[in-house]
Amino acid sequence: MTPAIGLDRFAETLAAPGHEPEQSWRPHLVRLAAGERLRFGALCREHGIAVLDTIDRQLDELASLRPPAGERARPDDLAAYGCWAYLPWTAQVTHLLPPDEYLQVVTDRNRNKITRAEQRILRTKRVGVLGLSVGAEAAVVIAQEHLCGHLVLADFDRLELSNLNRLGAGHADLGLLKTRIAARRIAAIDPYLQVTLVEEEVGRDNVEDLLRGLDLLVEECDGMAAKYDTRTAARRLGLNVVYAADERGFLSVEPYATHPELPPFHGLVGPGLGGSADRFAALVEWLGGASALSERSKESVGLIGTDLSGYPQLAGEARYAAGQIAHVARRLLLGERLSPFHGHLDLGQVIT
Repeated sequence: MTPAIGLDRFAETLAAPGHEPEQSWRPHLVRLAAGERLRFGALCREHGIAVLDTIDRQLDELASLRPPAGERARPDDLAAYGCWAYLPWTAQVTHLLPPDEYLQVVTDRNRNKITRAEQRILRTKRVGVLGLSVGAEAAVVIAQEHLCGHLVLADFDRLELSNLNRLGAGHADLGLLKTRIAARRIAAIDPYLQVTLVEEEVGRDNVEDLLRGLDLLVEECDGMAAKYDTRTAARRLGLNVVYAADERGFLSVEPYATHPELPPFHGLVGPGLGGSADRFAALVEWLGGASALSERSKESVGLIGTDLSGYPQLAGEARYAAGQIAHVARRLLLGERLSPFHGHLDLGQVIT
């Protein structure tokens, strides 16, 4: 969890921020001491920060989840209760329940698809997401279901206008690193969730640095060579990998922790894949071959590099892929032994 700071340190942070607000992504958690509410309010006004205090509503909701014997009296100084989460890019600070109580309320409607005991286990897990197109949607769903306590987001790409057909972002985010856009979305859901950003290209030389210490990898990067190197490293480390493509519900589960003999890509794609032509040929092979593509994708593949700038992708399909990833992630992180899987869960075939 991101450590909380006191009011004096908060004042220093506002006077000398580590990042300009338009480049920032990390929430600041502030704990007030008794009697500091007036000074805190004055400091926020001085820096143009809107103060949002809905702690009464949150406490009401918390009380509704507890049996009468578990009810507690409200603190005399509510401002010193819980944390204030400051998001520099929004110029807002919000009063929130303390971490454990926040998690109790925000996950209550997960029950019992995820039990309280399972939620506590999941909070100890560390998940990496490599590639933040479909990966960003997966990361946000993982955060929203609270499937881990630490997310590592890796990408070196920046948001372009053409990305807005599928990414959860807006035109004000153009040019911003995709890692920071995803981290901001996560901070708005759970500022207590620990997030680490890796804003450099991940390849053979540094992939193990990214993977070491993870409990699961969501792999959604673009380059096939990087995909292969990531899987070979994950296999060496006994790390489970899940991947979903926004193409006919394609899903791959590579549980190397329990199936160390499983070759990368289920043995369907070999090493040494570089260059744009090889990349798309290998990607099509990985998705089951040209015959497994949707008719419209078949029409599109031959136009990439001429009439089309890249592989066609849709927002709904990206979010469907994120849902598939979250389902598999939850089961693997809770220790369920899953068989390797490679195939399509295609709504176009189910709904006719």
